[in-house]
Amino acid sequence: MNLELLKHAQGYIEKMANGINPLTGEITPSNDMINNVKISRCLFYVNDILKEVIANGGVNKNKVKKIPFSLTLEELNKYEYTGNLAITKVVQKINALRTNENMEKLKVTEMCNWLIEIGLLQVIEENGHKLKRPTEKGQNMGMTIEHVVNEFREYDLVSYSEDVQKYIISNFKSLLKFINK
Repeated sequence: MNLELLKHAQGYIEKMANGINPLTGEITPSNDMINNVKISRCLFYVNDILKEVIANGGVNKNKVKKIPFSLTLEELNKYEYTGNLAITKVVQKINALRTNENMEKLKVTEMCNWLIEIGLLQVIEENGHKLKRPTEKGQNMGMTIEHVVNEFREYDLVSYSEDVQKYIISNFKSLLKFINK
């Protein structure tokens, strides 16, 4: 991408957004199409995007394709096991181990679907709602249900013991294979 050409175009767009003829430097008449509110807003929007692309060396960071989620053994070894946690906290801790900002994050749904696939979680229907609950195998491993009451609502939460967290980390290759298929 020609960065100089981008800078030149951005300068023209910025002048037009401000109601200035980029060729002459003169202020355009108020009834000129360039001063229409919709056109002006559009030009300011395009100007901001061009500024961002120029600041990023010619790359629109919003359009950069992220690499698939993965962790090295070294990164995984930094996982700190701490008591019973909700799956969202386990996934947050795993995502915090990523050293590459351009990498996708592990999603809670991916983790839950893998746990269902390997038989530690199951989906049950209760009062018209589909809920994830530990299987007998999951319970034997240390998954429990905790009843939570807070100021907003009351609900049951699947809790993952340190043993379950260790199982997840030690079987990480299986999880990666599952989410990358």
